[in-house]
Amino acid sequence: MRMKLPILSLALLMTLALPAQAACYAEYRASRQNPVQLAYGIAQIPGNSCSAQAASQYLQSRLSRSGWTLQNIVSTVTSNSAPANSGYTGGHYLSY
Repeated sequence: MRMKLPILSLALLMTLALPAQAACYAEYRASRQNPVQLAYGIAQIPGNSCSAQAASQYLQSRLSRSGWTLQNIVSTVTSNSAPANSGYTGGHYLSY
């Protein structure tokens, strides 16, 4: 019984020490016609690739379902937490 506690503690510490899988986030600009609307947003991009090309492919299809057209990818970032500039997105923070 005395050996179980140190072994379980060591196993727990090793599990917690493993790096967490970082997520990919993309900042983007999009537009809509009739009436003209412009949007800046942040979206989490699924998959293993965190490139502007992967973000563009993902967001083009997601945005078009809501009538938006992707204008450009501003940047991509791999992080364990979402980017903090949600105040500038006007409701487009992690919505796509």
